[in-house]
Amino acid sequence: MIKIFNPNDKNFKSNGNICINPISCIEKKKKSLNGWYLDIKVDIKYKDYIKKDYLVVIKTKSSINPQAFRIADDDNDSTIQLTDNYIVFKANHVFFDSKRYFLVDIRPKKLNAISALEYINERTDKKSPFFVYSDIDSVSTAYFIRKNLLEAWAIFEERYSGYFQFDNWNVRLMSNIGKETGEIIGYGQKLQGFQIYESWSNVVTKLFPTGNNGLMLDEKFIESDIQYDIPYTKTVQFNSDLEIEEQTEENLKKELKIKAQNYLNENKYPLISYEVTSDINQDFDIGDKVHIKHPLADIKVEVVEYTFDHVQGRIVSIVFGNFVRDVKSKFDAIKKDIINQSEKLSEQEKMLIHQTELINNLNKNGFVYIDDNEILILDKIPKEQAKNVWRWGLGGLAFSSNGYEGPFSTAITMDGRINADFITTGKINTNLIEGYDQLVQKVSKTEE
Repeated sequence: MIKIFNPNDKNFKSNGNICINPISCIEKKKKSLNGWYLDIKVDIKYKDYIKKDYLVVIKTKSSINPQAFRIADDDNDSTIQLTDNYIVFKANHVFFDSKRYFLVDIRPKKLNAISALEYINERTDKKSPFFVYSDIDSVSTAYFIRKNLLEAWAIFEERYSGYFQFDNWNVRLMSNIGKETGEIIGYGQKLQGFQIYESWSNVVTKLFPTGNNGLMLDEKFIESDIQYDIPYTKTVQFNSDLEIEEQTEENLKKELKIKAQNYLNENKYPLISYEVTSDINQDFDIGDKVHIKHPLADIKVEVVEYTFDHVQGRIVSIVFGNFVRDVKSKFDAIKKDIINQSEKLSEQEKMLIHQTELINNLNKNGFVYIDDNEILILDKIPKEQAKNVWRWGLGGLAFSSNGYEGPFSTAITMDGRINADFITTGKINTNLIEGYDQLVQKVSKTEE
């Protein structure tokens, strides 16, 4: 049984606009932010009730409270399809409403998880409908420029090493979810109707970490507590999240060691994913822990996805592993990054056109004056009467719009320093480099 409510309803104790017995209703839930939606088919007679942005409310497989799912969200594959006899549609859990709330330029600094979540939740462009909570005490800093709330949560998940849980508009970032089941599964045994995916491409058991400006640990290498017949040795560079005033060598080395150890712990095992379509334990829920007796190691994995048939009242497939294979969402993110980089390139092209026009036009004017110690380019002579001045000498190259003595808003000095005002296109290049690094990481994870 599903209930249909209006787009802005929040109280689901009534029967809503109508109660419907669906022909089929498949709930698919993935770990944390990776997805939670319904695929529904109903009789065509209900077409007047199935409308974009209306809410489908249903008692889900694992939640105590009935959950709200929004019809025909802005995903391309979630449109409403009408045939002669049926209506087929998709509804995403209302936590995906977070894509509709925007952060322009927000920086929660040195806050624990709940304080940081509250900080950004109170600063969206429109009033956020979400209520946030976390049990994670660790402190971090994040910077959100032109991000929606869902994108910000994804960054929180990584920064605070947590997992999101949702109860309608109640959002919880937790240090751990699920339970220890005590179930032990022999590799490739004990299960029927299963597929195995395994990747060793990211495994590392001996790590040579480096930091900013080639910083290294005193001990050079760190090793994991898991070793295989052949070594898996890598070098990885880690960027610092410390504020500039905190970046002493001692602090940077401490941070580098923590990041390297976390990386080693996360990558000492191969990535394994089992998809099971029969012999399924119906009590499994997202985050529940299972042990796989791999030929080379005892690997703890979690339930990361299930598919529940509400008409049959049972789980029809389940995926457990130590990672989430969500190729579509990764490629959607990559596509978005490519668009963002294209926009940055367009801005750089505009700057190049502007600079070309400026040089072509203004270089037809002015006076070149060669002194004993420097070359001057002036809009007037003598130099004492000039307002726009270029000076080039042993000290460097500089421009002033305030006369020969400056101050100089644009300068490259002999000690290698460059004024910030000079780096207009350089700022774009820095953004492009950072974006490229993130893109490479996402592509690498997808290829795994």
